[in-house]
Amino acid sequence: ISAEQIELIRRWINQGADWPQHWSFVPPVRRPLPEVSGHDWTNNEIDRFVFAQLTTNGLKPSPRADRRTLARRLSFDLTGLPPSLEELHDFLNDQDENAYERLVDRLLDSPHFGERMALAWLDQARYADTNGYSIDGGRHMWLWRDWVIHAYNENMPFDQFVVEQLAGDLLPEATVNQRVATGFNRNHMITHEGGTIPEENLVNYTVDRVKTTAEVFLGLTLACAQCHDHKYDPLTQKDYYRFFAFFNTLDDRGLDGNNGRNASPTIAANSMLGRDEVQEVKQQLAELEKTLKQPLASQRRWEQAALRELEDRSQDLQLHPLQLLKLTTPNRAVNTAKVEATAPIEDASRSPSLLLKAEVDNITGLRVEFYPDASLPNASIGRGNDQGFPGSFILTSLSTSADALPSDQVDLYKMISISHATASNSHPEYPPEDCLDPRDHKGWSPHPHNQTQQHITLTFDEPIHASQTPFITVLMVWGGGEFGGKAALTAARYRVFAMTDVDDGTNLPEAIQAILHKSESGRTNEERRQLQGYYATIAPELTNVRREIANLQDRLHFLTEKHQTMVMNAAEKPRETHILNRGQYDQPGDLVTPGVPEFLSPLPEDAPQNRLGLARWFVDPAHPLTARVAVNRIWQQFFGVGIVASSADFGSQGQPPSHPELLDYLAVDFIENGWNVKRLIKKIMMSAAYQQSSHVTSALVEADPGNQWLSRGPRFRLQAEFVRDATLHVSGLLVNRIGGPSVKPYQPAGLWREISHFGSTPATAQVFVQDHGEKLYRRSMYTYWKRTVPPPSMVSFDAPSRELCMLRRSTTNTPLQALVLLNDPQFVEASRALAERIFREGPAGIEPRITFAFELATARLPTPQELSILQHAYHRALEEFRSNPQRALAYLQVGESDRDRNIDPVEHAAWASVASMILNLSETITKG
Repeated sequence: ISAEQIELIRRWINQGADWPQHWSFVPPVRRPLPEVSGHDWTNNEIDRFVFAQLTTNGLKPSPRADRRTLARRLSFDLTGLPPSLEELHDFLNDQDENAYERLVDRLLDSPHFGERMALAWLDQARYADTNGYSIDGGRHMWLWRDWVIHAYNENMPFDQFVVEQLAGDLLPEATVNQRVATGFNRNHMITHEGGTIPEENLVNYTVDRVKTTAEVFLGLTLACAQCHDHKYDPLTQKDYYRFFAFFNTLDDRGLDGNNGRNASPTIAANSMLGRDEVQEVKQQLAELEKTLKQPLASQRRWEQAALRELEDRSQDLQLHPLQLLKLTTPNRAVNTAKVEATAPIEDASRSPSLLLKAEVDNITGLRVEFYPDASLPNASIGRGNDQGFPGSFILTSLSTSADALPSDQVDLYKMISISHATASNSHPEYPPEDCLDPRDHKGWSPHPHNQTQQHITLTFDEPIHASQTPFITVLMVWGGGEFGGKAALTAARYRVFAMTDVDDGTNLPEAIQAILHKSESGRTNEERRQLQGYYATIAPELTNVRREIANLQDRLHFLTEKHQTMVMNAAEKPRETHILNRGQYDQPGDLVTPGVPEFLSPLPEDAPQNRLGLARWFVDPAHPLTARVAVNRIWQQFFGVGIVASSADFGSQGQPPSHPELLDYLAVDFIENGWNVKRLIKKIMMSAAYQQSSHVTSALVEADPGNQWLSRGPRFRLQAEFVRDATLHVSGLLVNRIGGPSVKPYQPAGLWREISHFGSTPATAQVFVQDHGEKLYRRSMYTYWKRTVPPPSMVSFDAPSRELCMLRRSTTNTPLQALVLLNDPQFVEASRALAERIFREGPAGIEPRITFAFELATARLPTPQELSILQHAYHRALEEFRSNPQRALAYLQVGESDRDRNIDPVEHAAWASVASMILNLSETITKG
């Protein structure tokens, strides 16, 4: 430091070295509004603070954004979705002076407001659908997510929002939903891995709760005091462990969460969302089931083909035993190269995989037989009761290498289908039965009674040649967890045969075969209905109808049944809390009791020394941090950066506020008006500062490069979920259902296999099984979030892993983002669907259609130059697809949604190419 600085410090010391308390540790006060007389730019109090700061820095505010930009900005900020053309045009045509305010009110009342606000809270609460760590098995916490969405939609006061999430279980006569709310501090990672120490894990879990709670509600890096006193803020290690003690009283275990089970304590509850949707879902189901009963023109052709197979080829099918090379179960690999073609399954719950050698060509499928081994105790197949057992699956992969593991991806289902599953029984009152999984015929459901034998026939879409793929791996994945029940097989043996002919028709139920052998005139009306009903279950043109029925049945189950979720509770004998030497779990020091940092306001004298007392301390109006931190984070959602840019650190190492008096004004106003979240947001939306144009000049960039002084409106790339949601919304594919379990849309083949602890059951989420139907098109916040392998398309746009609390996402620009938008099946399919909207809803003519699509995606009209570029792109694509119609068809086959076959494929592909260009515009994925 310089001599002048040394002298300055000496003078300060001689004057008494006055060191005021850090600004954020002093309770906020409402200061007088700055004088801005003579200026008509300001709309409310926010603008007076902003204008004063602009003036101090020699800046002027930007003009108001145009109405199209404001409509789009508001829609994204309040719902996470772009406006529809109808919504946009209604606003543009509304000339009333209160039109903008009415738009704000309407969007605040949208059920999608809760989804938009909840998404940021999921990051802060580190919400995920798996437990984390290397095994990263599944969990069920979506009921808590539904609670958050509902709380925002109902405009729950923020102080109540805090109390219920931190201590809802401790409230007098706590409701089920208040207990569900405490899942906030059960979202941390948990483990059941071998070799870990439960006592150490319990400390780690509580450490995570302390870190998350302190960052989210206090904006303090309290975690830095785990091992020693904080080096910068007045937080001692004793403060840390007194705070720690509030969260160290849970009745949890340090080793839990195996096989898809939630770690205790848990509660079963109904979702708070969608209860008024039950009747609508039932009506939709009834309509779709009517569709299944409609006669299909293709049925006659199928009957003739099936009958030919039964008559001509029933004797030609050959079965070839496959040589077993290796039997592998999780955490244990056994080389059984010399074992016979049959081998025992001693514990089927371990999901064994069988490596088999194919020695013949033209393999069209597999026959897998299971039968109890009488020489082993408790030999059985099925559960031995009167209830069905859905949830057992068989996956198969092909390989040129004997070292290959079974694939875990959906492409297996495109290659393989389980066409037949039959159980024969030694009990005469139980005849042979079909055992296909009633939810999805790719699954096998063992008959509930002990069986003498069962077999499953798996049919390949294309014949397999041993010379090209000599190894076949069969992975048996048994139900459990969410499916209920335990192993389907106990002390059973199996045999696997290769089939070397086309399907001979014996995959049909015997009753259907008998009807097919009858002439049309010889069939009874009941037999005709039976045959038509069976064909409806396999007709290719009804695939998506069947998927939608299954999805609606799942939806009905979600809406009407109770589901499990993890919650907080208080143990009957709470653990003691000690200051841990250097933070080590096995080095306890002094005993401490629950308490708050001494430099902040104390707990009220009558406050209980538990989480409820702590929660009420957080929302005490005299608390200096909670309201400031909450207001700052809401501001950050709309402007991209908070008034305090370091939103997780309001301490001495954080950044000072750009507008300190504005922050304090908003914090005090927030408290005095009942912690009303929607009121605060509306005040921000109504400000002139928010409504500024985001257009930037070189002079403005030089004077205010990061828009710290709010000299212009917010402009930044949409966050990952909004990018996908906006694309689905514009294309018409988005399914707007609110709440419910997480879903599994498209993802790259083999991705989980690269990372996951492979070989567990579906309930532990180690085997990725893609969803179908409407579940592919739900909002991205409902996408299944696996911590070790988050959804890759969203990670490319900076979505976090959710392993730890995240208060502000980074924003990067990488080539991977362009690859996602151009090549991810979801985005390619959306381009095709947008092209269909262009044909279905757009006006005639190339230029009007381009304008229609452009306005859908960006909320503005294209410039003449943009129109020219897109017209040229259309003609170029049309010429290319005309020269290669097969390429057009291949392009249009991406994605599972039904394609409109009334549109000429070449025209359709050309417009899909144009739609892709529009969806890939920077402006499409940017909030301006």
